[in-house]
Amino acid sequence: MHTYWPIKRIPINLNVGLAALIITLNGFAWVGVLLAAPEPYVVDPVRDPEIVTLLEYIRTGDQSEETWQVTLTELEAEQTITWYLQRYPQIPFAHPQVEITPDYVAGEGDAMLAGLRVHVGGKARITLAEGLPQVEILELNLPVPGPIRHAIEDEIEVQLRRADLLPVRFSTAEWGEGEVVVRGVIR
Repeated sequence: MHTYWPIKRIPINLNVGLAALIITLNGFAWVGVLLAAPEPYVVDPVRDPEIVTLLEYIRTGDQSEETWQVTLTELEAEQTITWYLQRYPQIPFAHPQVEITPDYVAGEGDAMLAGLRVHVGGKARITLAEGLPQVEILELNLPVPGPIRHAIEDEIEVQLRRADLLPVRFSTAEWGEGEVVVRGVIR
């Protein structure tokens, strides 16, 4: 014969109270995460004049195989990226901040993921091969679950392979502290 222990039912009010407590603690955790995000780094949306001149010259046509050179500082890169991001609001990224060194280029900013502003960043080494940039991602800071992170990394790789569509080829890129000098040929 089995002895049955009487099971006491937890009052519904206690269940509701525990659920409310868990939801409240979860809400405080999310508020803490969101408040810990750094203030946005804001620059004016200005296209670099050298890039504007090069693009206008390319649009005129009949300049195949002519050489070009563009020098970009970190600020000019940030301003140009900001200008393009404002032109393409479907890209869920804002407030780019760039660091250029001889060994890597670092970038960070804010991404909108599932309706939340999340601070992201990364480092990459950029080299040239057959006139196209080759990007090796050294570090990627994406505070998202693994499968979403891998999907984002894959999309970054797809976008980087689109360099073949550019109307220019790159001859050299001299990475320095705070600036890069790029030379190339118009296709």
